[in-house]
Amino acid sequence: MKLFTKISSRDLLDEAEREELSKRISYLTERLGDVRITFDLVTDERTIDALIYEENALLCRIEALHREARERGISVQPYER
Repeated sequence: MKLFTKISSRDLLDEAEREELSKRISYLTERLGDVRITFDLVTDERTIDALIYEENALLCRIEALHREARERGISVQPYER
């Protein structure tokens, strides 16, 4: 029976990377929610265009972070469009 498990520095690094990626994805997802809520509050065409560009940029950044996590073999909460 093992009482202690040896934790390598790589395991700690993976955990730190996973935490960092999760925080970044969470922040961007919250920001995306804010942008989508704002759509309902504006009528100005220029503002709507800016929100569309911002939404697309956020989606690209979120997808890039998920791709980075997959490439590193890090499991993060999936994001659905």
